[in-house]
Amino acid sequence: MAQGKKKISSAFIYFFGSFGGILFGYDIGVMTGALPFLQTDWHLENAATLVGWITSAVMFGAIFGGALAGQLSDKFGRRKMILMSAIVFMVFSVLSGVSPDMGEASAYYLIIVRMLLGLAVGAASALVPAYMSEMAPASARGRLSGLNQTMIVSGMLLSYVVDYLLKDLPGEWAWRLMLGLAAVPALILFLGVLRLPESPRFLLRNGNEAQARKVLTYIRKNPNEINKELESIKETAKEESEANKKATWGTL
Repeated sequence: MAQGKKKISSAFIYFFGSFGGILFGYDIGVMTGALPFLQTDWHLENAATLVGWITSAVMFGAIFGGALAGQLSDKFGRRKMILMSAIVFMVFSVLSGVSPDMGEASAYYLIIVRMLLGLAVGAASALVPAYMSEMAPASARGRLSGLNQTMIVSGMLLSYVVDYLLKDLPGEWAWRLMLGLAAVPALILFLGVLRLPESPRFLLRNGNEAQARKVLTYIRKNPNEINKELESIKETAKEESEANKKATWGTL
């Protein structure tokens, strides 16, 4: 897509922007249905601490994924980091679903896997809205924030629906499929973002103005609008660079 002249529709951009929220929401909600089956299968009814860690491990990992996402995307690019996050999400969703039954050690395995999964959840939830807002026209950027929140709760709803549909399976299969099926929206996100170009903001900040202009021609109609946006990005990048030089731990 990045090599052609066909414009990328805003609907296509927003659609795959929404999937970042769906990934986040699905993993927040899926344990609601999976946990009772997991507790019974692994005999964790009286292991409140382990159950608590299994449940919250994704959110713990997401703290670090979200914190690191911005710096890594500035270095490697928004698109590449979203694709990497989707891959990590797929891999560790599947690994969650195929957790080995090794007694108490199984719980620690699942905690670690879900923490690593959380890195991708946090990164995707931070990067996807940022990327989409940089791709979208200025008039539509404000709405993306609300759309992302809507998709998070939609992802939670989707997880409840999946949990309900799988509840009559044998317990040892039910929770595994509930967790493993999180790989499906991650795959959809990966395939969608694979067709998108890099953010023009990232390209311009890395000295590739020609490619940034080319990307903007895919998604902007007016050449004057493109010139104006390029100047705006340059000005914002300059202001951010100056602000970063003044930032200290005291500021934080």
